[in-house]
Amino acid sequence: MGRFVFIGFLFLAVLPAFSQEMLSVSDSVVLDEIVSYGSLRKYQAGSKIESIGSEAFLLTKGDDLEQLLSKTLPIAFKTDAGGLSTIRIRGTGSGHTSVNFGGIDLNSLTLGQSNFSNVPVYLFDNVGVQFGSASSVNGSGSIGGAVHLGLDHNWTEGFRAEARLSNGSFGEQLYGTKLFAGNGKFESVTRAYYYYKTNNFSFLNTTYRDFENGIFEKEDVQRNASLEHYGVLQELNYRLEPGEYFFANVWLEHDWRQNQQNMQTNLNNPDYVEEYLDEHVRVWAGYKNHKNRLKYEVNGGYVSDNAVNNGNSTDTIRTRRWIAEAILEHGFSVNTSYKIGTKVMRINPMVYAYESSLDHENRMDIYASFFQRILNTISATVNLRQGFVSNYKVPFTPSVGASWLALSEENWVLNFTGNISRSYRVPTFNDRFWVPGGNPDLKPEKGMSYELGSRWDYCNKSLSGNIKVNVFQLNIDDWILWKNGGSFWYAENVQNVVSQGIEFMTGWKFNLFNLPFASGLNYTFTSTQRVKSLNQTNSLKRQMEYVPLHSGNFFLNTSWNKLIVGVDGTYTGEQYTDEDDKNVLEPYFLLNANALYEFKINAKNKVLLSGMIQNILNTSYQSGWGYAMPGTSYRVNVTYQFN
Repeated sequence: MGRFVFIGFLFLAVLPAFSQEMLSVSDSVVLDEIVSYGSLRKYQAGSKIESIGSEAFLLTKGDDLEQLLSKTLPIAFKTDAGGLSTIRIRGTGSGHTSVNFGGIDLNSLTLGQSNFSNVPVYLFDNVGVQFGSASSVNGSGSIGGAVHLGLDHNWTEGFRAEARLSNGSFGEQLYGTKLFAGNGKFESVTRAYYYYKTNNFSFLNTTYRDFENGIFEKEDVQRNASLEHYGVLQELNYRLEPGEYFFANVWLEHDWRQNQQNMQTNLNNPDYVEEYLDEHVRVWAGYKNHKNRLKYEVNGGYVSDNAVNNGNSTDTIRTRRWIAEAILEHGFSVNTSYKIGTKVMRINPMVYAYESSLDHENRMDIYASFFQRILNTISATVNLRQGFVSNYKVPFTPSVGASWLALSEENWVLNFTGNISRSYRVPTFNDRFWVPGGNPDLKPEKGMSYELGSRWDYCNKSLSGNIKVNVFQLNIDDWILWKNGGSFWYAENVQNVVSQGIEFMTGWKFNLFNLPFASGLNYTFTSTQRVKSLNQTNSLKRQMEYVPLHSGNFFLNTSWNKLIVGVDGTYTGEQYTDEDDKNVLEPYFLLNANALYEFKINAKNKVLLSGMIQNILNTSYQSGWGYAMPGTSYRVNVTYQFN
C-alpha cells in the first residue's frame, strides 16, 4: 500500500509541471553550493579530491552511488545484485570511508558502514571523493577517504519542475520529481523518488550437482531478492544578500530489500526469504555568512536511523544523533588564511543487544586549518584535529600537505603534490557493546598515510586534457575483526595492514570527424597485505580479501546536435574471498553503453530521452563469492523539464 501512496504523491507533485499556465520563470544562476570542492581543496593541499564531471553525472542520474563511482573513478566495491554494496578505497575496509551529507556522516553507528546501493544519484547535484586519510578534516571513519554529496543553491526565480520515469530489466522501475520555486531570495526545492526492482534475473548456477550424469551447472533464476527504495529531500533556502543565507535540508529515506541468497540456497531452498529494512530521518540546517574576509557559520542537525531485520520490530536497532557545529574562517589576504571549528554530537543508541546501562554517548571535535600560498607557485596547509568521546580515548590527528606549480608554459602546466596525515576510526557501537562479543576496551583503528602526486594539464585549440598520477602508502594499526570464539563471535584488535599502490587517471576532450569527443581512463594498482595478525592465518604478506590488485575503467562519449552517446567499461582483477586461498574470484570486464537525446518542445518545455545497456557482453561474474550477478540488462528513461 505504501508504494502506491508514494507513487500517488509523485504524480500529484509533478502534475503542475505539465501546465504552461503556471508561474513564469527567469533563468537561474548557481551562486553557492552546500558542498564547495574548492574549499575542500584549499585546506587540503596535496590531497587527491575528485568531483564527477557534469556529463558523466547527467548520463548516470538513474544509477545508485556505487554504479556512479565504479564507472568514473578508480574505486573498488564489493556488491551483490543491487541489495548491498560497500566501498574499498585504497584497500581499506567498508567502514573506513565516510559518506557526508552536509555535516552528517551517513555511515551507520552500529555497523560502521554505508550501503552505496541505497544512495540514489537522482537526489543530488554533485558528488566528490577524497582519496586517502581525511580524518583531520572529517573526523572518525575517514581512514580510506571521504565521499561528499552536494546540493546546488540555484536561487530560483519563479517555478520549474522535472518529472522522470524509468523502466528496465528484471522489473526495474523509477519514478522521480524535482520541484523548484522561489523569488530570487527564498527558494524551495523538493526532490522525491520511488524505486522498485524484482531482481529475478537468470544466471548459470554452478553449485548444481548431478554426479550420475556428470552435470555441474544449471540455468537458474534469482529468487527473493527484490528491492524497494523511496525518499524525499526537501530544501528551504533564504538569502539575505550574496554570501549570507539560511538553509534547511530534510531527507526522509525508506530502504527495503530481500537479502540476496547465495546460489546454493537459491537452488536448494527456493522459498527462503530474509528481509531488511532501513528507515532514516536526516535534518541539516544552518546560517552561513561568507560576505567578508571574516567568514562564519553555525549549523545543526538531527539523525534517526532505524533498522528492522526480518520484520522483527521488537528487536530494536535504532540510533539518534543531535549535532551542532560552529566554524570561523579568516583570510588575512589572498595568500594566507585559517579556519577553526568545533562539532559536538550526542548519540542515543537503542539496540536490544546492548547493555541496558548504555544510555548515551557524547562526542566533540575541535579542529583548525591553516593555508599559506608562497610566491604564487606553492600552496601549503596544516590541519589539526582532536576528538573526544565519552569514556574513550581518541588520538590526535594532524595532517600537512603542499602543492607546487612546477612548470607553466603556453599550452601546459605541471603540478606536484604531497601529503602526510594521521587518521582514526572509533569502534562501532556493535564492536564495543553488543552482547555477547562486544569489547568496550577496543582500541581505535589508527592510520598513517603518505601520498605523492603529479598532474599535467594540456590545452590547445583542438585538444585539452590532463594526466594524473598518485602514489600512496597507508599503514593501519589495530584493525578490528570479529573472531570465532566457539560459542559466540567477539570483536578484537587483530591485525596491522599496509596498503600501497599507484593511481593513474587521464581525461581528454578532442574533435574527430567534426564531432566533439570526451574520454577518460582510470587504473589503480593496490597492494594491501596483513603484516601482522593475532589470528592463526596463512594469509600474511598476501593480498587482502576483496581488494583487487588491478582495477580500472574507461569511458568515451561523443555528441551530435542534441544527441549524446557513449560507452564505458570496468575491469576488476582477481580477488581472494577468505584467508585460505580456496575461493578466488576470477577477473572480469563489464562493457556498457548509453545514449541521451534532448528534444525541445518550446522555450519552456523539453524532454530528455535516455537509455543504457549494461554488461553488453553478458559476462558471467561474481563480486561476492557464491552470489550470482545479472547478465545483460537495459534501462530506458524519460525526463520532462518545465522551465
